[in-house]
Amino acid sequence: MSIRLLPCVAVLALLLAPSHTQAQVDGDIDARQLLKLNLSDWYFARYELGYEHVLNASTSVQIAFAGIGASEEFNRYDFNNFNVVSPWADVELEHSGWRLTPELRRYAWVYGGMPEGVYVSIMGRLEQWNLEFDEDIRDPAGITSGQFQEELDGTWSQFHWGGGVLVGYQWYSDNGISLEVYTGPMFRSYSRGWSHKGDLNAEEQELAEDSLEDRLFNGSRWSEYLNRDSGPGWRFGLTVGLGL
Repeated sequence: MSIRLLPCVAVLALLLAPSHTQAQVDGDIDARQLLKLNLSDWYFARYELGYEHVLNASTSVQIAFAGIGASEEFNRYDFNNFNVVSPWADVELEHSGWRLTPELRRYAWVYGGMPEGVYVSIMGRLEQWNLEFDEDIRDPAGITSGQFQEELDGTWSQFHWGGGVLVGYQWYSDNGISLEVYTGPMFRSYSRGWSHKGDLNAEEQELAEDSLEDRLFNGSRWSEYLNRDSGPGWRFGLTVGLGL
């Protein structure tokens, strides 16, 4: 089994497992589901909906799916002999992809059948992020010596799997509206690939990949994420939801 699927399989197994306390709380539960909108991840071009389901008096599971989409345009600049900044390339980036986040939560208490209060959770993460590059070079003299000397037009694909532990607090109002904040450490493992629209030999391919960070990634709004290495990180967020 691929290691990328392990977080999802673990949560699915928990979903299918019988709950020994289910019968004890049936009479106290008015609703068992929450539909949530993640407000904090819009900045990262991810538009996420989550579905949380109550298992028993202190446990719930959540599945969240996000679509990724954004467009960027920026210029690359250089200094000429008169110490004046002038653009030498125009860059367009198109972002697309998806993210899946399964999660198992343990609450301090469940109020009226809906999860409310302090919780600790274990989460998994699968994400595919694709970028389409279109670099229009105005002046080839702006390309730094030792970099790829042609336009970097192509597709960048970035996949990561990971997981972590979150601590959060969720409010659930009488009118069925929820508000949640959470934070916690996590680990991510990235695999990346890039394909040029033209035919490149092995040496040209390596040179082009080495040029991506300076000429394309560093001008992006999400440069820190695109340049990030596998390893530990931190997760935080804010959601608003509706009880079903």
